[in-house]
Amino acid sequence: MRVMEGSNQAARALVLVVLAAGIAACGRKVECTTEITAGAGTYKATARGEGEEAPIARNALRDACERMCVATKAPMLDACTARCTVDVGAAKIGAKTSCTP
Repeated sequence: MRVMEGSNQAARALVLVVLAAGIAACGRKVECTTEITAGAGTYKATARGEGEEAPIARNALRDACERMCVATKAPMLDACTARCTVDVGAAKIGAKTSCTP
């Protein structure tokens, strides 16, 4: 029985370490900047937030796409922004995103 008690304690300690690491990452401040090059224009946006990098990078991409759509006078802003984010993912539009903690 003592072996099982020791392994249970080790498992509990591991869970606590993982939870502590997750909590530390959640409070981390992140800033992401995306620059889109499409046609003759370059459109740049920055997003800031706390936590995981991926959602903040997506916000920066969405904002840069929206700026491009406004500048090109797209008739349907939401549709243009959605299409732009898809086109960036498919490498049809050039984009560069960088994030810093």
